[in-house]
Amino acid sequence: MKKHFLIVLIFLNFSSIVFSQIKPSADLIKKYNKYFELERETIFTHLNKSIFFEGEEIWFKSYIYNNKYQTPYESTTNVYVSIFNETGSIITSKLLYASNGYVNGNFLIDKKFTPGIYYVKTTTNWMKNFKEDLSHVQIIEIMGNGEEDTKNVISENTYDLQFLPEGGHIVENVNNTIGFKLLDEQGNGVVVSEGTVFDKNKNIITTFKSNQFGLGKFVLNAKENNNYTVNATTVNGKTISKPVGLIEKKGISFKVAVTNGNNVIIALETNPFTINDLIGKPYYLLIHRDGQIIKLKIDFEEGKLNYFLNVKKPELLPGINILTLVNENYKPIAERLIFNNLKTPIIDIEVASVVAQKDSSTVKLKTNIKTEINPSFSVSVLPAPNESYKNQSTIMASFLLAPYIKGYIEKPYYYFSDIDHKTLYDLDLLLLNQGWSRYNWDNIFKDQSKANYAFETGFQIKGSLNNYKQKTGDLMVLSSSANQIHESAVIENSTFSFENLFLADDTSVNFSLKNKNGKLTKPFLYVNIFPKVIKDNLEDLSTYPKNKLRNQQTEEKFNNLIGSTLLDTLVLKARAKNKTPKNKPLISMHGAKYINLAESDFQNEPIASIIRKNGFDVVTTLDNVIIRTKRIVPGNSVPSIYVDNMPLFDDFRTLVGLRALDVEDMYISRMPNPGDSPAGTIRIFTKNGGGVSTTDDEYHTINNIFGFSVPKEYYKPNYTNTSSDTFLKFGTIHWIPNLTPNDKGELTFKVPKYDSDSIKLYIEGMSTEGYLWSKRESINLAK
Repeated sequence: MKKHFLIVLIFLNFSSIVFSQIKPSADLIKKYNKYFELERETIFTHLNKSIFFEGEEIWFKSYIYNNKYQTPYESTTNVYVSIFNETGSIITSKLLYASNGYVNGNFLIDKKFTPGIYYVKTTTNWMKNFKEDLSHVQIIEIMGNGEEDTKNVISENTYDLQFLPEGGHIVENVNNTIGFKLLDEQGNGVVVSEGTVFDKNKNIITTFKSNQFGLGKFVLNAKENNNYTVNATTVNGKTISKPVGLIEKKGISFKVAVTNGNNVIIALETNPFTINDLIGKPYYLLIHRDGQIIKLKIDFEEGKLNYFLNVKKPELLPGINILTLVNENYKPIAERLIFNNLKTPIIDIEVASVVAQKDSSTVKLKTNIKTEINPSFSVSVLPAPNESYKNQSTIMASFLLAPYIKGYIEKPYYYFSDIDHKTLYDLDLLLLNQGWSRYNWDNIFKDQSKANYAFETGFQIKGSLNNYKQKTGDLMVLSSSANQIHESAVIENSTFSFENLFLADDTSVNFSLKNKNGKLTKPFLYVNIFPKVIKDNLEDLSTYPKNKLRNQQTEEKFNNLIGSTLLDTLVLKARAKNKTPKNKPLISMHGAKYINLAESDFQNEPIASIIRKNGFDVVTTLDNVIIRTKRIVPGNSVPSIYVDNMPLFDDFRTLVGLRALDVEDMYISRMPNPGDSPAGTIRIFTKNGGGVSTTDDEYHTINNIFGFSVPKEYYKPNYTNTSSDTFLKFGTIHWIPNLTPNDKGELTFKVPKYDSDSIKLYIEGMSTEGYLWSKRESINLAK
């Protein structure tokens, strides 16, 4: 997408204000640019659903975004995902390895989860550098047996009526736009069916209504020596009364109108008590976001109380723009957020076809994009009548709205699902009623961002040798069969380091001192591996809702079914050993055949014999194995062989004595694979995972290291009753974390057949160019 920020100012005929740009080297611009000098990450995590049972997996995919450029944050690798209970205590956590702005993973809901509310937080170490916490937090609920027998007691609701004047102030004798929102005690919007503004003499000044989220606005020309009260009546007949609030004798009214066309009209209005104080004092209008800013000087004129500015949408930033009015001392006195819908990264996606087969249906999605932008999608497939996908944000709301506002966004999917005049009006109401943006100007002026926390890229190992005398040509060798690592580092002043390592969780690493002749000896050393264990918290629990995701009617229905269906539904039957491999190649193999050794009747059969049966010439001696391809290939005729991901480098003596009973999984490809021999590739995974045997006098080994969690492949729970009401409301049908289109822009996947023909797709996606997709679509598989 084109990235630029150039404002063209076109003045209306009735405007007499003078707007002039000042030099970009001004102190305010310097401070602003300095504050945003370090680029921020924003994260969205797509969960397959929001309500879970013990025994299920939480499947998720995280997307990492650079809001300044509205593109994926491709350099991010270390992503932390943690689950907290409703008191803020951490229950479990994982470190995941992201690539190109994406990462997926899973958590098993086991015995340590009791029924209740939990929070899934996704963050990075780099995010700790900033005052604004851009971590993603998603509420989930774990359902259980005993806790559900006690029903919630619903008391009479209490309401919170809030007024938010546009720009932040109500000024006497000017037309003030006042936003309002009515919330219940859970923080959800309550519809105002009738609202009235009264003056102190009970005269009706104006009337209003809210939208479906309890948001609205009204105009008030507040007179001196008067005060005003609002009565707001809900659809249930409950009336809430509240004074409008402080009315200031002096000030500036700051109003913004985002038109349906290409214009954004900014209006400043003051009163006779104020104008003389403004003359000769430079005020500034800042239009900015994420370190991109333009500063416009405002010159007030004697006798002129109204000033207008028409800004063209094509010249604004795409998405959110923050408009801030500052006085001569650079003190912000008014602020307003607007959304520029004319230029956004939002792209639509639709269901192109559904083809039913015997045991599944093939779903094809279509989006009008080019394949070179490399989009990646995640899709959750749930029963259509499900009640388990609640209060989830979307990739659009998380990247385009949430980083800039402090408040809670109710039903965020609504604002980008079907963009029209109504949704844009409601979105503007949302922004009006959020007040000031998340970025605090005191922080911008005083607390410049500093990189106190590292931008982590994989793991780092730093070590020092004890009682070591430097010798020319000595190297420290790091090896790990499980992580496919074999690297060396120069030793300087008895210290060494390795950078940007992929280390899987609960694996081992070996260190060996190698001299100039290639001899390996066991070193005496001390090492530190960074990062260490995860230490995270929830910053402010009060900002997150604590109410359950289910309403009372759902809870009563579920309680009637719990004894007969729930426990049976959640027993996950073990999959047969002889069908599912425990180990898979970290790098895909072309033409690979999985050798199911569990089915072999001859468990003492040598592995060399099995390789021979699968198309290779094999000669065995007492202390060696020689293997060649039977095919005519260019170059090397010896295949590449790996044992527990460690390459054997044409030395196959390790295979002497290795038998079927020693091996867990085995893959054989006679096809050439990238980086391997043209003669083919063989990957062997032993049951003990020990890889190539080594002697203790050559290596210093560190076991069970903290590392990246490797995500599981999705598997479907063996629900025993997929026609039950419980399954239809809370069950899972499928999860596809990494879906990419073909050269026609089509995305195809299979949906397993269940008793219900009606399903609902929850689709999120992002491309390398920063385009975003979010779609919820119901499908009838029977049609």
